[in-house]
Amino acid sequence: MRHSMMTGEIIDRETQHDQGKARSAAEPRARPRPRRRATITFYLGEPLRDRARAAFRSTSLVEEDATWSEMLAKALLAEVERREAEHNDGDRFTGGDDPLRPGRPIGG
Repeated sequence: MRHSMMTGEIIDRETQHDQGKARSAAEPRARPRPRRRATITFYLGEPLRDRARAAFRSTSLVEEDATWSEMLAKALLAEVERREAEHNDGDRFTGGDDPLRPGRPIGG
């Protein structure tokens, strides 16, 4: 099993494989609906960036990270789930669409 970071769903490869075998050859494969993705920008120190890049390059195949973004999404999801467990009885927080306060102004 693994997490799909873009959707937050758990993927069980064996189940997917077995379900695929159960489909008849004539049955068309349903295309997954595209998920809405968002671009985010944040800043971090170069040492952490370099460390994360090295980890990605060294482990992306065994961790099945298709992209750098997928690895970062996994890391973000792990922290979100930790905070939900620690501070919200494991439930998701609400208000995810609300704007965040801006960070420190550039040059400020």
